[in-house]
Amino acid sequence: MLALALALLITPSQKESPKQVTLLPEDKQLTLTGKIHLLHGYGPPGWGEDPKHDSRITYWVIELPAPINTPCTPEDPKAGDSDCQPTKRLRLVIEYDPNLLAEAKASRNQTATVTGTLHRQDTVGEMTPIFMMDVIAIKPQ
Repeated sequence: MLALALALLITPSQKESPKQVTLLPEDKQLTLTGKIHLLHGYGPPGWGEDPKHDSRITYWVIELPAPINTPCTPEDPKAGDSDCQPTKRLRLVIEYDPNLLAEAKASRNQTATVTGTLHRQDTVGEMTPIFMMDVIAIKPQ
């Protein structure tokens, strides 16, 4: 927990509550600390709506000790905050960088720091409510 708090200190601005940390702004590079995992899920065409016909995919995530959030306006005001939920699990968009993939493999199931920028999910293909892209490093602790 202390590592996450220290990592969040480099963000330009943040809001805290007992349940989560909201990071501001969304497009600034930051470093988070958590466990690195490889997850399995469903891909196109239905992204899990029709598992019998959907492709199987794997993707890397960082699992944080406490949930985080980013500023968000729900797409459907009737849905309330369901579009804007915090998360402890963030997809790492690293599949096209062999060096980052090697760093993730070396850190698999271990605590590591990941440096990149956070983004709110726009499509189901991004897999988690918040994901990290523009990743520049994954370092085991």
